[in-house]
Amino acid sequence: MNQTSTLTDTSDTSHQQYPWLIAVSGLFILITINGLTTSSLSVFDEVVQREFHLSRSVLKSRETVTYAVSALFILLSGWLIDRIGVKKLLLSGLTLMTLALGGYGFARNLTDLYILHVLLGLAYVSAGSVAVVILVSSWFQKKRGLALGITLAGTSLGSAIFPPLLTNLIHTHGWREAFHWLSFVPLVLFVYTAVVVHSTPETAGMQPYGRGATEEPLVKEGRTYAEALRTPLFWLIALCGFLSFLGIVGLVSNLFLQLRSVGFDSGQAAWTLSLYFTLALVGKFLISWISDLVSLYPLFTGCLLGLMVGAVGLASLTPSLIIPSVGLAALSWGGVFTLYNVLIVRSFGLKAAGKINGTISLFENCGSLLGPLVMGWLFETSGSYQQALYLTAGVFGLTAFLSLFFFRRAPKAYVS
Repeated sequence: MNQTSTLTDTSDTSHQQYPWLIAVSGLFILITINGLTTSSLSVFDEVVQREFHLSRSVLKSRETVTYAVSALFILLSGWLIDRIGVKKLLLSGLTLMTLALGGYGFARNLTDLYILHVLLGLAYVSAGSVAVVILVSSWFQKKRGLALGITLAGTSLGSAIFPPLLTNLIHTHGWREAFHWLSFVPLVLFVYTAVVVHSTPETAGMQPYGRGATEEPLVKEGRTYAEALRTPLFWLIALCGFLSFLGIVGLVSNLFLQLRSVGFDSGQAAWTLSLYFTLALVGKFLISWISDLVSLYPLFTGCLLGLMVGAVGLASLTPSLIIPSVGLAALSWGGVFTLYNVLIVRSFGLKAAGKINGTISLFENCGSLLGPLVMGWLFETSGSYQQALYLTAGVFGLTAFLSLFFFRRAPKAYVS
């Protein structure tokens, strides 16, 4: 009898631990996917610009290609998640990432770069935050905010880890060989995901963390896609997603070059970029934990106001304000990014999470697509990032104002 009891206890313990393994697995995936499709690759900007003799706006148009592809295919990825499960999409994204990074070292012209950024865009849309948030959310009934905070920290952790490592690789081995070494990261993660990760508790014969065995599966709870589209909150979230991603992606994708333009050497600029993503990681974890304890809405608005103040500080071009402004913007963005995902799942549930998250991400990707291009164009027309940064601060202020209407429009929450 004691032996049977021990075996049962061990099984129950493993069932309680495995959801946290899923959260950590999501962390690893986002470290790789988000870290290597967004800002970390900006440390290659100077060497790629010299190699291919590109203007600043053309150079940054590579990132526009990435986000354009993401915007075009994000709805399809959401539909595929609901149809075939999230694991297959994650494996597809990691495969595309491996091909893109390996191929970058062989690029010979601008057309090659654009093709590779198409692959990066497809990797981002297949295995990025939309897919991972749905994966992790399906494994947690309780402590979902904390679990998502752990996972979404990967979107910053990758960008904190990679810039100094890549800068060192470029200096010691050259930029092409640096990409060849980099391609092994998603390849190893592909094998790990194929062996370890299950899409849902049901496919693994388990229950979500904190949920009773007799309760309805979480993936069956929530609003349908059509019901979500009829709620004002859905469109408010989508609009705020567009505006905030327009501002932050434009700012961060140009941060390395902006720091260089105000006197930072390449090493200082790389470490400041790393500092940004380290503090954004702290913001994601801290704010997600707080979101389990207090109302999301004032927390969300406060983070947007922090972004606005940070952008104003950067726009002042005052050397003593650069690092504090980067820190404030980083902490605030970490909160905003996490709260978007928590807010969507709490408001609309998981029944049609792929299509709902995918549609909102379409708006976010449209903002991400325009951000680097607009800021690069404003730099070329004015000769400085100051005008673009003041405009970015205004965008964050407008988003904060719109977020004040979230509370009045909030539908029934589907999770605790």
